[in-house]
Amino acid sequence: MSTSIRERMLAVYRNSTPDRIPVAIYSRYHRSGEVERAARNNGLGILSFEPAVSLLAPPWHLQSGYVSEVKDAAFNVTITWEGGEQVETRTFETPVGQVSQRLVKDPTFGSDWVTKHYIASPQDYRVMQYVVEHTVFAERPAAIAQRVADLGGDGIVLGRVDRTPYQKLLIELTGPDRLFLDLADQPQRVLDLIEAMTVRLDEQFSLALRSDAEVIWQPDNVTSDMTPPDLYRRFVLPIYQRRGQACREAGKVYAVHLDGRLAALKALIAESTFDVVESFSLAEMAGDVPVAEALAAWPGKVICPNFPASLAGRPHQEIRARLETLAAEFHGRPFMVQISEDIAQDSYASVLPALCESLADRSW
Repeated sequence: MSTSIRERMLAVYRNSTPDRIPVAIYSRYHRSGEVERAARNNGLGILSFEPAVSLLAPPWHLQSGYVSEVKDAAFNVTITWEGGEQVETRTFETPVGQVSQRLVKDPTFGSDWVTKHYIASPQDYRVMQYVVEHTVFAERPAAIAQRVADLGGDGIVLGRVDRTPYQKLLIELTGPDRLFLDLADQPQRVLDLIEAMTVRLDEQFSLALRSDAEVIWQPDNVTSDMTPPDLYRRFVLPIYQRRGQACREAGKVYAVHLDGRLAALKALIAESTFDVVESFSLAEMAGDVPVAEALAAWPGKVICPNFPASLAGRPHQEIRARLETLAAEFHGRPFMVQISEDIAQDSYASVLPALCESLADRSW
């Protein structure tokens, strides 16, 4: 009986070894056409992240499933052009004041780059707390079920949830400079908002566990440069431990996107009860934990490395050699190679065949 791409991917997520090493691509980087059809016929899997529950306001992306109602508040989006660049301003108007964010969109990859965060002054914490506390979550069972059905054996739906409160503040709401200054100078404002976010995001997570998504995916983007050990231990670890247990009780895989420098966090990641270190950065992506060290430090976890963008345009033989080295480093431990970060557009047509052909006959 043949094994589907989905079954191979799910086997890896569940820490078992399928008949061959899978290779997968995030749906946001997946470009339909002749090249990807040939790659999928040769084993390329799709990782499709879909919010299992609408996201805690403010949303990171303005697309279907991401935006939640905020009671008694207005959410406005305006588009302007500055120096030939599209600038998007998002504003929440609430009974206690307003907050706004400005961002530009990458014209190639569609990524959102924040130029002004929602929280730009101490007074903004109060407004943001109102937004958080008055968010109305919407479960999305029909959307998840339909996406699962649409993918069939071609991939896996990742039930997306929000980042942990600290990571959401750091990346989406304040930026690092504001967050670190406020934690030092007026920590209570930060702590009150983190507490409010924790309550609401625990609610969101419980709702997500009721979805048909077999994998719960959290895009935390942790790196020790911005989340050092003391802050990880204080703000992030307790949430991972609590949610990991909840996922196990619900029969779900818990995958966290940790794509940064993790050497300083090795011991704390070992204590974290998520199942998958997802989009793990290899040395070519400035990762500072060699594969052998990661395997030794996290014996019960699955590690899914991101294929380095710097190698995407290299000749096939170089890609094959790197993947052979990588497979040898894993010593039979389950893993999946992923395209889970931006790669150069002109490399797309060459890297997909190279990855799939290199792993087509590769087993443990």
